[in-house]
Amino acid sequence: MVLTDYLAQQFPVISDHWATLEKRFTAKKVTAGTTLLTEGAIATNLYFIVSGAARLSHSSENREITLQFFFENQVVASFESFYLAQPSGFALTCFEDSDLLVLSRTDFDWLRQTYPAIEPEITRFVCDRFITYRNIFFDQLQHSPVERYQNLVMNTPEILDRVPLHLVASYLGITPVSLSRIRTRLQQKS
Repeated sequence: MVLTDYLAQQFPVISDHWATLEKRFTAKKVTAGTTLLTEGAIATNLYFIVSGAARLSHSSENREITLQFFFENQVVASFESFYLAQPSGFALTCFEDSDLLVLSRTDFDWLRQTYPAIEPEITRFVCDRFITYRNIFFDQLQHSPVERYQNLVMNTPEILDRVPLHLVASYLGITPVSLSRIRTRLQQKS
């Protein structure tokens, strides 16, 4: 198994000790539609996406809300659940066939104890993730659906290239019909 460039860059301790740590990671292939974590379950794994895509979502009042999409070279889990060993408020599902590196909670704890120098790397990574979530939350509050869609087109067009539109709509906090109307209206203007 080869360490991805992203993991090596984000977590130099893992890179420096990969020969020892490699056996702690499990390679896993999953098909599109595979649920890695259900709401209410306790997250026991961290996933590193080698190829493919996943989404973190929450079900509420007969609708599903997508919080974030994850693609190659990203780490995903319900971090609060994983860190605190409590039930997750989120589901984690792959929406493309995906190749993953999986690190169990047991191996994660072993890694932290064996290589304490990784703690600042983990802290930085988790802080970056929470800042991303905060920005997504503020974007939902401060911008209209049209502005949110335009920001998505401008800042993360790969989402529109790879994600089914009904999931894009749930990420933007609108219905698929509203998304279709926004896209049509903006195409007519240009």
